[in-house]
Amino acid sequence: MKSQLVLSVLTALSASMCCITPVLALAAGTSSLAASFHWIEPFRPYFVSSSILVLGFAWFQSFRTSKKDVDCNCETPKEKSFFQSRTFLSIVTIVSFLLITFPSYSKFFFNNSVYQTGQQQSKNKKIELNVSGMTCTSCELHIESEVKKLQGVSFVKASYEKGSTTVEFDEQKIKTDRIIQAINQTGYKVEQGKKELTLQDQAGNCCANGTCKNHTGNLPTEVNRNLKLLSSVSEIQKTFNQQNGKTKFVAILSSTCGWCLQGAESIQKTVLEKINDKNISLIIVWTNMLKTDDQNSAYKAASLFKDPNIVQYFDSENKFGDIVAKRLNPQGKKAWDIYMFFDKETLWSKDFPRPFDYVHQLSSEAHPWVDKTKYFCGSELTKRLDEIVTTL
Repeated sequence: MKSQLVLSVLTALSASMCCITPVLALAAGTSSLAASFHWIEPFRPYFVSSSILVLGFAWFQSFRTSKKDVDCNCETPKEKSFFQSRTFLSIVTIVSFLLITFPSYSKFFFNNSVYQTGQQQSKNKKIELNVSGMTCTSCELHIESEVKKLQGVSFVKASYEKGSTTVEFDEQKIKTDRIIQAINQTGYKVEQGKKELTLQDQAGNCCANGTCKNHTGNLPTEVNRNLKLLSSVSEIQKTFNQQNGKTKFVAILSSTCGWCLQGAESIQKTVLEKINDKNISLIIVWTNMLKTDDQNSAYKAASLFKDPNIVQYFDSENKFGDIVAKRLNPQGKKAWDIYMFFDKETLWSKDFPRPFDYVHQLSSEAHPWVDKTKYFCGSELTKRLDEIVTTL
């Protein structure tokens, strides 16, 4: 049985070697070895199956032997060694299970904070690199952990499913060749060719021309009577400061803009789902930006958020949007379709505070004051909101 158990551990180890290696490599400071075993990944199902079969047979033999000892009328058998005991078999089973399931919890061995805010984001460039050798989440996090160390990198996201890594960086601080070199040094390989992502690349036709198609047909038929009609921005300020001790999330949306309504759905899938776990307070401000925006449509759009703890306002004159735009950029005008996060200790005193992070769906063609590096639209908006909320 001893040889069988050794075989079980070896097959379980082989099944997860491609994901264990990045952790060991980083711990040893030899990141170039991290992708040495990625060739094993296609054989992983066979190693897992072999390990389970060997363990199953070992347990079967263990119970079978015990039954024979009970049924036997002969002299008392010799005492078994520790390596032949069920205790040792149980230990080997647990070790094998931990090895087989390593890819599912390997992410906890890495620093998940892969996003850093650059100081001069207006100079940022975004590229997508084709990267081979990634086989699981460990590989993704290994690349992200290394690239984010580079000065000038503000965002990095790797995907083993797509075989790509997206990086935002300041061209004045770091060049593309240095980023490629950093990825190659991890043991994974950047293939030839890269895609430079522009504003439109991230979301196709999402407000690409600075105009949003009217989507009044997508509005709910019911209304939310908890919507507050805003008479003064000080009302939002008071609500904001009452949420002390909570991470504050504030969004400004148009009630008939299709992309804003999709943004509301993104909030539901990300921020709203973790509102209690992450201790978040929500303030939604519906504003007049399109000709079809009015009080009636705002009441309907507000019904998308049924939780009475979510405070919602209708800002008919977009007073709040003007204040937010000026705070984000002195040249800013009419902020909307914007999603902002504030620290728990942040208070709104004389001036509106600056969020520690935010995203938007505004075209830079129609709104030249916006930060292009904060542009995430459609499904990308949902992903980015989820990333921010996860790090809270």
